Amino acid sequence: MAKIANKYAKALFDTAVDHESLETMYESFSTIDYAVYPETAKLKALDEDPQKDAEQRIRFVTLVFGETEHYLLNMLKILAYNRHLSYIHEIFKSFEAFYNSHHKQDFAVVESVYALTEEDLTSIEEIIKKRTHLETVMLSNKINPELIGGVRIKVGTKVMDASVQNDLAQLEKQFIRVK
Repeated sequence: MAKIANKYAKALFDTAVDHESLETMYESFSTIDYAVYPETAKLKALDEDPQKDAEQRIRFVTLVFGETEHYLLNMLKILAYNRHLSYIHEIFKSFEAFYNSHHKQDFAVVESVYALTEEDLTSIEEIIKKRTHLETVMLSNKINPELIGGVRIKVGTKVMDASVQNDLAQLEKQFIRVK
């Protein structure tokens, strides 16, 4: 599924860049993803319904998304034809990763035992920028009492773990090796 989503996302991203419509494409696709994500199970049922032929699925896409950006609509029609409508959210996530990389930005989640101050978050944001070479970091703070203390930072697929929980786990591994 990830490979399929990545292929569609890359093709759409490249098309958007080539036609200088990346921002419009991102906004349109973001709106569609927001609306469609809760309905993924229904889209999967539509994909798997043997009673619905390709023409009916394409007609559905045209009816529902007919006012969207031309290249995005074409991709949605291809998804309908190939019975891949339920992949829209995964495709959007891959597209968003290409978009963020293009703009040297990414989302970051800072897990901590308690809510961090704006000053703490600003300091952490600067550290993230230095380590990842990102220009923009969209930061959120998530409370995780299991950490005991410290923080765990997730940026994309990277994790920076400076939590007491992680320190204890590392110490436990060292004790196990000594046995």
